[in-house]
Amino acid sequence: MRKTQIKVRGYHCDAYGHVNNARYLEFLEEGRWDFLQPAIDEHFFDYLNLLFVVVNININYRKPLVPNMLVEISVNSIEYFNSKIVFKQEVLDVENGVLCNTADVTFVLLDKDTGKPIPIREEIKLKFDELLSE
Repeated sequence: MRKTQIKVRGYHCDAYGHVNNARYLEFLEEGRWDFLQPAIDEHFFDYLNLLFVVVNININYRKPLVPNMLVEISVNSIEYFNSKIVFKQEVLDVENGVLCNTADVTFVLLDKDTGKPIPIREEIKLKFDELLSE
């Protein structure tokens, strides 16, 4: 499983001294980009003529992130439905292994030409499962 580490900087934080809820979206997105990078590098989505679009994000905040904290973002599992995919992500405090938050990020894959959602085919599931096992 590919993991992304980010050091929390002062500019990530709000007036209360912890990471603002909107910034978590960026941290989680950074983790997803790293997770998907091998498929992007091999033009997997281009080959299938697909766009990968977030349609819903649910974040559970458990522990605040503060400056100088090193966090690790990962995609831990994936759930497949007819026309959507849900990435289960976690953010951990690297120093002590404490879970800081979890997120369910729901995607649909769109046909680039029509802009319409496509069913999640077996080859897509196999690619994402391969990325999870790396």
